[in-house]
Amino acid sequence: MPEFTAQFDDALKNIEPTKEDKQNAPLAHAEVSEALAEDPVIKGWGFKSLLIGSYKRQVSIRRIKDVDVFGRLTEVDGGVLPSTLLSEFERVLKKAFPAVDGKARVRRQARSLQVSFPEHDGLYVDAVPARPWTSPTGVEAWQLPKREDSDDPQGWQATNPHELTVLTSELNDADHFDGSYVPTIKLLRQTRRSLMGKRKPGGLTVEIAALHAFRTGLVAGPTHADYYTSALRQTGNVLYNAFIVGLGLEDPTIPGEKVVVRGKDEDKYDLANAFLDAASKAEEALGSSDRCAAAKTFRDLLGKAVDDVWDTDYVFPMPADCNSDGTAKRFATVTAGDRNVPAGNRRFG
Repeated sequence: MPEFTAQFDDALKNIEPTKEDKQNAPLAHAEVSEALAEDPVIKGWGFKSLLIGSYKRQVSIRRIKDVDVFGRLTEVDGGVLPSTLLSEFERVLKKAFPAVDGKARVRRQARSLQVSFPEHDGLYVDAVPARPWTSPTGVEAWQLPKREDSDDPQGWQATNPHELTVLTSELNDADHFDGSYVPTIKLLRQTRRSLMGKRKPGGLTVEIAALHAFRTGLVAGPTHADYYTSALRQTGNVLYNAFIVGLGLEDPTIPGEKVVVRGKDEDKYDLANAFLDAASKAEEALGSSDRCAAAKTFRDLLGKAVDDVWDTDYVFPMPADCNSDGTAKRFATVTAGDRNVPAGNRRFG
């Protein structure tokens, strides 16, 4: 059974966010948070900023293009409309981040304000207002404005992002998957990107499905190849039940709530089927005696890094004794006294 320890280690390095992105993300987050915190109206609503998202959970893959400011309004009146909160965030941020060379830096989105940071290589911050909420089961959580294209654009959507961060840390700790959970989530996010491109659902949907998959006890190691392959199968099963069977995706942070998943129905079906198909290919590769063909399978599943700064390339490197097409390299041997010696590559040293 091929383990590909070095290749999976390299793949994880190749999808790791750049040092520049890791440095710029907290700086941009702090700038937006400070601008909102200094405004008297928003301050009066009890504004408390929280860093959330894949960057916070350390499951981001290259590149980090967005950072989330979760604007907890702890003292906002229950009668204030979502549109009012968004308008106030928009007012403050447009003043704090004026246009550059005639190009606006602040854009109102369906339920958040997006602030661009051209000086940080295209990084942007999404600032979203949130109000306190207690679920029917007694969980203290938050509500975000619903998207404008929803059935109730002036309504609220439940969320609990801090608990998702807590669950991620817990599953990655020594008492659970001992540092293998986060790397596997990154590999699954990269696989979704490789298989689906820019189509929705996005990486968060796969991450939540994978969290449920790990909780089944059927995702196991000990190697990255084992974790990745079993996680593909179980995550595919969760996505299949959620989208094709129609059970929906349970919110792991708020019992009794479903995750609102963006995307067309056909794209959701395609995501589930793509993961199940990927799982079958990975399982075949893991059990194969053809090491080079197996390596090509993993290389194809993980695809190329998305990076608009440097050249893109496959994130999973082929072993040194394998060709890029999945065949084994033929190494000629030379015996003392041979009359014909294979040509070299004219390189010395």
